[in-house]
Formats: sequence, structure tokens, C-alpha cells
Amino acid sequence: MYATIPVYYPSLEEASRRNEAALWCDSYNINMDCRNFIQDKAMAAMNSRELDSFIGELVRFYGVERAIYVLSRTIQFSDWDSRFDQAVLDRAGQTDFPDARTPRDKNHVDPTTRYVTEIDPCAVNAIFMKLMELEEEQEATTQMENDGQKELDEDMALEL
Repeated sequence: MYATIPVYYPSLEEASRRNEAALWCDSYNINMDCRNFIQDKAMAAMNSRELDSFIGELVRFYGVERAIYVLSRTIQFSDWDSRFDQAVLDRAGQTDFPDARTPRDKNHVDPTTRYVTEIDPCAVNAIFMKLMELEEEQEATTQMENDGQKELDEDMALEL
């Protein structure tokens, strides 16, 4: 569904300067859909022991990158909670939300706070751990593909 649409990382302010506000809005709306999907289905999946099935559906619809991006905000808002593994805290802490640090005026509301879910931190931790594993697998696959392409390119260069 949305898994092939990339996350738009710059702030709305930066997007407006680049004439890309529509891209920001599209990405924000998809992020909210992803958040709502997680909010609506994660606990039921955890309680019914169908977490792997839930994560598979989450990744099919929204992709690993977006799911990590959205859940990172929940983790950042609860980074004091000892139910999160240190690896989860570290990975979520690497995610930057430029809109969170864009001061406009005293009435500015950070739109990324709407990504925060109200589900149990243990469920968030379990989901995020699995997403990190999938992210590592994707990176390894991409690296192998790049290495294979590099070898092909080198072989072709030698033939010339």
C-alpha cells in the first residue's frame, strides 16, 4: 500500500521553502495512518500471540522505515521507561524529527507528537525489536546486491 512511498524527513518549514509542502503533507498523512494502524491492532496482536503476523502486515502496508520512524516518536517520549531495551532506546534516539525543533512562535505545536501511541511499552519494545531485525536484514540484502553489482561492473570493465 504505502510501503514504497518514502518517508519525507525535512520539516514542514523546509518543505515549504523547497516547494515540497505537498510531499510533506502526504508523508505526514501516511505516518498518521501507520500510527493509527499500530494503535488499533498492536495490543490485540500481542494478546493473541499473533505479533509476527501483525508486524508482517505493518511492513507490507507501511514498510520497515516508516514503522520505525513512527514508533521512534513514542519511544522518544517514553525514553525514561525501563521496559524499553537499550538497543531500542538507542535506535529510536537516532531518529530526527525536524518539526520538533522548528520554533515558529509560542503557539507552535509539534505535529510529530501525534505519532505517539498509547499502547503498552512492552508491545512497542517487542514490535520495534522485530522491526530493527528486519531493517538489518534489508541493509544486509542491499549491501549484498551492491557488492554483486560492483563485481559485475568490475568484470565488465575488465572485459573492455
